[in-house]
Amino acid sequence: MSAAGKAVGHDELGRFIREILIKHGASEPDAEIVAQGLVWANLRGSDGHGVSRLPRYVKLLERGEIDAKAQPRLVHDRAATFIIEGGHGFGPVAVMQAAARAVERAKQTGVCFALIRHTTHTGAIGRYAQWIAERGCAAVLMGAGPTLMAYHGARVASMATSPIAIAVPSGNGPIALDMATSTISNGKILQARATGGALPPGTVLTAAGEPTTDARQAEILLPLGGPKGSGLAFMFEMLASVLAAAPIQAPALGPQKRTRHTGNTAMLAIDIETFRPLIDFKTDADALAAVVKALPRQTGFDEILLPGERGNRTETVRRKSGIPIPAKLWNELESVAKETGVKMPAHT
Repeated sequence: MSAAGKAVGHDELGRFIREILIKHGASEPDAEIVAQGLVWANLRGSDGHGVSRLPRYVKLLERGEIDAKAQPRLVHDRAATFIIEGGHGFGPVAVMQAAARAVERAKQTGVCFALIRHTTHTGAIGRYAQWIAERGCAAVLMGAGPTLMAYHGARVASMATSPIAIAVPSGNGPIALDMATSTISNGKILQARATGGALPPGTVLTAAGEPTTDARQAEILLPLGGPKGSGLAFMFEMLASVLAAAPIQAPALGPQKRTRHTGNTAMLAIDIETFRPLIDFKTDADALAAVVKALPRQTGFDEILLPGERGNRTETVRRKSGIPIPAKLWNELESVAKETGVKMPAHT
């Protein structure tokens, strides 16, 4: 780390996040789940979904947009389907509860499809897909959330960044894809603002709908692959929100002009053993991975990486050397700590 930044151990960072959330009304179990999710993202290099989100969480708690006391409720329950009502509580609490229930149901019925509605920010959804895959299931998750991305051809925010995560077991641990349907994630903008870095051209618009690379002016994200990204976001809104009777985009864009922060998640868990022996699936997954890794490379590529492989390596390094915290973010965390009387994380 440079002199301006800090490196913080993952356990110490988790302690700090937990204590801040508890000071703002979260129960200890809920604060632990949220902290685990933020630290998971930081460990894997998805810093835009890590502790950088904590100041935003605090503001949402103070405004009542996150109900710290809300607990997930089962409002639809059948053998292979269920719906969890989040009540605008902590997103990670509701989605982790759903992941555990979906795995249990998938082991009984072969597959389980779940909807989690009216949550707040759920963090990196790859966390839940990986967790499901670690338990011998394949996972597909689709997220819907606040209006941040322009629909292809529009110059105003008109879709969510709508992430998708897909994970399967393998002999070397889960293989997990976690991506937004925007050219970059909103977390990347937050990260660039914290570090002072520029954004790639063709990824964001200003509030006036003009292209920019300045993270401070970035207000609207552009869809990945133009109509492909916005088409996926549109359909994810259908499956994660409209199907759950919890639409987000129409109330935000229409006459209601609803601004409350909210999110929904669609989750599919597939029990591998229902279809074939898990050990055989892992053997074939490893064979495919090995073949792809050994493919002839284009000029300029030192290695072919599988989904999640970069994150795995980053996690190995950061568990030993600590999680880097940019100076601007450190100052923001200090302000949050001072307001609540929580001790800042120990650092190097």
